[in-house]
Amino acid sequence: MCTASWIHEDAGYWLFFNRDEKLTRKKAMPPDFAARDGIRFLTPVDGDFGGTWIATNEFGVSICLLNGAGNQRHIRSRGLLIPEVISAPSVPVVCELVRAADFAVFAPFTLALLGPHQPAALVNWDGSRKTVGFQDEPCFMLTSSSFDSEAVRASRQAEFRGLVDAEFLARFHGSHIPARGAYSTCMHRPDAETVSFSRIHVSERDTDFFYSPAAPCEGILGVRLKLTRQVGSMTLEKF
Repeated sequence: MCTASWIHEDAGYWLFFNRDEKLTRKKAMPPDFAARDGIRFLTPVDGDFGGTWIATNEFGVSICLLNGAGNQRHIRSRGLLIPEVISAPSVPVVCELVRAADFAVFAPFTLALLGPHQPAALVNWDGSRKTVGFQDEPCFMLTSSSFDSEAVRASRQAEFRGLVDAEFLARFHGSHIPARGAYSTCMHRPDAETVSFSRIHVSERDTDFFYSPAAPCEGILGVRLKLTRQVGSMTLEKF
């Protein structure tokens, strides 16, 4: 249960993400600076299993995860995959890593991989088959839901059509069309709801990550982190 959307710019992109979860899940830790294989990245941490659903690294590569259909039993949490590949310097390198990975331990999911000056890649795992493809459209949206999946997807896609800039995407993620409930992008059900909102902006010099630990309709308070790329160095800031 999640919605991701993005729009590419000449030197980078905007990525927006609503995380929808059961109300029984533990609260996540907000994003912070981390490192793997000497590469710095920004990511929140899942409160139940310690993985993550979204991360962005010092190369401007971002990865986000949406759960797939079905309730197959799995050995590992899907969110543990992102930290294992987030140190990659480009989308093609992430694709190489996921092609070689053993997905049999995971329940179905979709990964969206974004990088500057590169088409987005979509990695799909249906529980038995892995596919890796590229998405050339400059503005795109993915959504998943465990409730009335096809109708939810159709409702959100209908609203998404024609959105052309970051301002529209921000409003889309806070939308209650057709009504505040299970079908709206900012989702609210008695047993589950949108529990956080992430916005990542990658430009020529900076990676800016804003995170709110609540549904977009509840306000814009949150934490903002920035990686600034400079010749021979990297500046980390927290606001």
